[in-house]
This record gives sequence, structure tokens and C-alpha cells, in this order.
Amino acid sequence: MQGNTVNYEELVPGYKFPPTSYELSTSLVAKYIQAVNSAADGFVPPLAITACVIAAMAGSFSLPPNTVAIHASQELEFLKLVPIGSTIECHTIVAQKVTRGKMSMLILELEIFDQDKEKVQSGKTTIALTT
Repeated sequence: MQGNTVNYEELVPGYKFPPTSYELSTSLVAKYIQAVNSAADGFVPPLAITACVIAAMAGSFSLPPNTVAIHASQELEFLKLVPIGSTIECHTIVAQKVTRGKMSMLILELEIFDQDKEKVQSGKTTIALTT
């Protein structure tokens, strides 16, 4: 999503990121499986999908200089198995943005759909930022 970045200051509750879609290819899933020492059995591990979504979100907004972002937490609901090779689409909205001194928290709501437009995951992720 390089080139489609928004400045962190522009992110307000209710802001909708442009939908992102990508293929969960065999090679992508294999890298995740190797990293976590797991197996896929023809389906994409649900957390592999979440990892892809969070990586895409990290590249979709620019942070102020000297800001460090940390993936602090996540709450997820897995609704359907996704076969390897499927294409997914993620819709993300800013749920909350809280600033306290040098610390900020950005809470994002996620909805992830398969190529048949069926929801496969939903949840929230919290990103902590500090300068």
C-alpha cells in the first residue's frame, strides 16, 4: 500500500481505510508455517491472515518522526476456514484514538472477507505509539 498512506494525525474515530485485498498464496502461507513451526492442512492458519492484515495496516499510515509503534493487543473472532490460495479483503476502521502525553493508542476494527464475500474474521487490534 505504499503511496496510499495517510498521516497519523488524519486518523480519527470513524476513519475508514481503503479496503485491501491479497492472495494467501502457498508460498506466503509456507513462510508463516515455517516461522511458527506449524501445519496448514490445506487451510490458512487464522493467525496468518491476521498477521497479513496487521502488516498491511502498518504500511497504510505514516507516523510522526521518532515515533515507535508496538502491536499491543488483539481480540479476534474466527468465523470460517480459508483455503490456501484464496483471496481475502480487509476492511478497517479507526475505532478509537487516545493520546495521553507522549503515549497514544490506536484501536482498529477489522472485518475480513473471503473471495465469496463471506466474513471469515472480525476483531480489534490495538497499536501503542510512543515518542
